Amino acid sequence: MGIGKNQVGKAFRRVKRPVSYYAIAAVLTLVLAAAILLERNRMDLNYTNLLNTIAQGESKGNYNAYFGNAGNNKIDFTAMTVGEVLEWQASYVAQGSPSSAVGKYQFINTTLKGLLNEMGVNHAERFDANLQDRLAIRLLERRGVQDYALGRISREQLAHNLSKEWAALPRVIGGNPDSSYYDGDGLNKAHVKVDQVMAAIASLKPLNNT
Repeated sequence: MGIGKNQVGKAFRRVKRPVSYYAIAAVLTLVLAAAILLERNRMDLNYTNLLNTIAQGESKGNYNAYFGNAGNNKIDFTAMTVGEVLEWQASYVAQGSPSSAVGKYQFINTTLKGLLNEMGVNHAERFDANLQDRLAIRLLERRGVQDYALGRISREQLAHNLSKEWAALPRVIGGNPDSSYYDGDGLNKAHVKVDQVMAAIASLKPLNNT
């Protein structure tokens, strides 16, 4: 007796499905193993000096700063929810501002949205000092601070990486090392000296050794 097309199809699917499951399981296992390895290699660092150096150039250390007004003390962004800050940024740009940068570390709207999604931050959470510091540390991690701590990149390379994130920092590597990576864009210039940022990076010591 012959096998019909439907029976062949069912037989094929019965054979194929377990292979597919095994492949997915293998990929998930590899991803989990990589995540565990990265977490084991991650170092808890004292970020205080570096964060303060970045903030001094970006906002003079003001958690309520916004583009064009580093000394702002009228709008309390730290009392707002993250969702309210995003709305304020959109409104500020709609009114003609060339930048939506807000907070101690001058997060622009697109960067802030990306960080919130990446870190799973609820839009109802307050944009307070603690959250702003956490967001800034995630940016440091994106730019290679853990690689530096583990000896994979040089202090100069990390400084250069950070200058791509924060325009107030000097580019360090390349021509005009004291200038901003975004020098000439009409909006940004470096407000921190090379020796200042290099010293701040050098202070990145493991917390258990401080």
